[in-house]
Amino acid sequence: MLKVKKIAIVWESETVGGVSSFLKYLLQSKAFLDKKITIITNSENKGAKPLMSELSAQINIKFIFFNSFFTFNRKRSFFEKLFYYFLKPLFLITTYFRFKKILYKEKFDALLCSCGNYGSFRSEQSAILAAQKLKIPVKSIIIHHECVKPPIFMGIVYNFINLLLINALTSLITVSKATKETLIENSNLLNGDRLKSYVIHNGVPKNSYDRKNYLNLKNNKLKNSTFKIGMVSRLSQDKGHEDLIEAFSKIPKKYKDKMDIVIVGKEENGQKRKLSNLIEQYNLDNKVEFLDYVDLDSKKIILSLDLLLSLTRKYEGFGLSIAEAMSVGTPVLATNVGGVKEFFNDECGKLIQPNQVLEIQEALIDFCDYQYEWKNKAMIAKDKIEKYYNSEIMGNNYMDHLQSKFSEVK
Repeated sequence: MLKVKKIAIVWESETVGGVSSFLKYLLQSKAFLDKKITIITNSENKGAKPLMSELSAQINIKFIFFNSFFTFNRKRSFFEKLFYYFLKPLFLITTYFRFKKILYKEKFDALLCSCGNYGSFRSEQSAILAAQKLKIPVKSIIIHHECVKPPIFMGIVYNFINLLLINALTSLITVSKATKETLIENSNLLNGDRLKSYVIHNGVPKNSYDRKNYLNLKNNKLKNSTFKIGMVSRLSQDKGHEDLIEAFSKIPKKYKDKMDIVIVGKEENGQKRKLSNLIEQYNLDNKVEFLDYVDLDSKKIILSLDLLLSLTRKYEGFGLSIAEAMSVGTPVLATNVGGVKEFFNDECGKLIQPNQVLEIQEALIDFCDYQYEWKNKAMIAKDKIEKYYNSEIMGNNYMDHLQSKFSEVK
């Protein structure tokens, strides 16, 4: 039987995030170690260089960089952005020819396009159409977050592009059932039976680190309180940092004295300044520390915390930081959004509704009062993630999928 040997992965992004962690875990799994992998990503991708560093020991992986038309400096004027907006269909055609040239150089068996959100113009779309022209046998797209409705004034154009993709793609993969539902609701990609869709949940490696303070938090401005509670995500409004700060400000002083807040992640759109103002308003300057981007394995960051909070307000495609916390036995407080409930529930930690400051307050107090119960749930969570959502299972699922599609075509 012919086997998949050479895989191209197209990944367009601007920020460090869950997709880069997904790629690291996928490509470090045993199923991918003997494959020749070419990662094709945009030069503006802030997650690319850290991923290159983390995968540097794997000689089977190489990176190719291109300049994307679909990521750009947000400081452009309104009229420049407007002009750029209506040129996107033309940029898609230009990018198609660029990918024909890139992909032509090697005879790939499979193309994997790894997308965050779907619903806007992306380089991955051009890559898929170019791969079809070059007769690459397997062409799959992975959607990690939600699918949003097409850009305003672009609905007809976007639906036409999706029709082309329906005929070009071998399969469509989502990381959760919730993400698949957004595709059904907000796009025409899954209309009819032509394009088959599959759900392959994310997985994380089994933990190999000891629990200790990798962040050296005792050296920063925070007091040596009993518990370090923290969030590990980009600083954007939808992540719920403000909900945590407001909830923390309202808990009784005896609980407040037991906890310090650690916020780890790159900011977006001036969100750090907004949070800093809120912290100052509530007189919490000596209780909250920002660490921005930390060049550490995310598991080490989470191991430095006594409680991980994931307080996303609207949608989470999967919730990789929750799975990482589960894998290292760190207790978790999370909001019930998107695909989170597909692997996390009250048996594993505490699941609350989004945008509920009172529920966060109550959970923080409960965490202080009932440590044994929270730690016991964290151990249940660790066992669950290791058995059903580890990266080796994920790697095997992806490779089996690619191999089955390759066999069908060949």
